[in-house]
Amino acid sequence: MERSTFVTAIRQLSAAAEIAAKAGPQDFRFDAFQLLAFFRRYDDSGLSHKAGSTSNDELFVRTAEAALTMAGRNEFAASLALLEQARSLLSST
Repeated sequence: MERSTFVTAIRQLSAAAEIAAKAGPQDFRFDAFQLLAFFRRYDDSGLSHKAGSTSNDELFVRTAEAALTMAGRNEFAASLALLEQARSLLSST
């Protein structure tokens, strides 16, 4: 995966987690903050140099897009599930 594609996906995931952390139901906020911290590590600390290190690049990008869409629609449970999926795609490498 190209670095720019990876960075865009990471930023979408961070945005989705931030929306859920700020606007989501109280019982989702802790998980959303943890996910936000996880994805920001890839953007803030230069870890994005490992772009292309997902177990499924296309699924990772589509998951990021869907997570942000669901967060924007206030579908926080769906968004958090997608965020967890994206994290697992990164963690399995």
